[in-house]
Amino acid sequence: MSNIILIQHCQSEHHINNMSGGWTDTPLTELGRKQAEIIGEKLINYVGYNDYVLYSSDLLRASQTAEIIGTKLSLKVIQDKGLREINTGVAAGKTKEWARANRQPQARSGFDLDYQEFQNGESWREFYNRVCDCMDRIYELEKNKNLLIVTHGGTLSNILAWWMKFELHMIGNAYFSSSPGGISVLSQNSIQQNIVNKFNDTSYFD
Repeated sequence: MSNIILIQHCQSEHHINNMSGGWTDTPLTELGRKQAEIIGEKLINYVGYNDYVLYSSDLLRASQTAEIIGTKLSLKVIQDKGLREINTGVAAGKTKEWARANRQPQARSGFDLDYQEFQNGESWREFYNRVCDCMDRIYELEKNKNLLIVTHGGTLSNILAWWMKFELHMIGNAYFSSSPGGISVLSQNSIQQNIVNKFNDTSYFD
């Protein structure tokens, strides 16, 4: 039975400079780098006694978080595009105002699995399937190893839904909202039930 530690990337430039998220590729702020240092220190005792493999989204804000943590833990970072945030298509690199003004019209109100918010972007169905395929692949490749995964808020929510074995239609009914630097811990018990031991822990920043 393996454990999975999920970390949402730390504070990024897009959090403070009015840029949109998604595939907008912004680096960590100075505070974000300090947050990653704190997380690395926090995990030394926990991860140090176990065999962990460190994966990260290849977008800067996640990969930089992972590199700082990996240095603390003496772990090499494996980057995987499947762990990226939702693809925002033409909105990547644009401001939040531009994104709000240029969203594609939605056919109906409420959550729509097949709504593509931006041209050349992903729908929620495509996003969820991409993340699930990525996690299935990583989980099979690293069988029986513990995983440390640095990713993004939307991706992290999908990973939790994948872990809890949500059917595709169920992601319209629930969203796991995490914070920059938040740590979540997943495990299995002796009868193979999937457990969320901890979600979005940021207490170590206090």
